[in-house]
Amino acid sequence: MKTLSRGYSLIELMVVVAIVGIISAIAYPSYQSYTCDTFVAQAVADMRVCSLRLEQYYSDGFTYVGATIDATTSSRCSNQSPADSAKKFDITLPLATVSNYTIRATPATGQSCGGTMELSADGALTTL
Repeated sequence: MKTLSRGYSLIELMVVVAIVGIISAIAYPSYQSYTCDTFVAQAVADMRVCSLRLEQYYSDGFTYVGATIDATTSSRCSNQSPADSAKKFDITLPLATVSNYTIRATPATGQSCGGTMELSADGALTTL
C-alpha cells in the first residue's frame, strides 16, 4: 500500500527557518554598512553644493563674511543632509572670513553613521 505525503515535516520547516536566519544575520549588517556609506556620500555632496553657493556669495561681495547655512529660503544651502528626508547630518558654517571658510557636517543626534567631516575653501575634505 502506497501512502501519499501531504505537506512538510517539522524538521524540514525548522531547517528552512534556520537557513533564512543565517542569511539574514549575514545580510543585515552589510545593508546597514551600505546605507551608512550612502548617507556619508550624500553629506559630502551636500557640503560641495554649499561650497559652490559660498563661491557665488563671494563673487557678489568678495567676502565670505555674512554667508549663512540654514533652512531659510534666503540661505545659500540647506543646514541638513539629506535636505529632503530624515536628517542624518547637521551642516554648519563654523568659519567664514574674508577669504576663507569651513563647512562642517556633524552626525545628527542619535545617528551613529560616519564621523564629523570638514570642507575648506581650498576643497580639502577632512574627517575629524
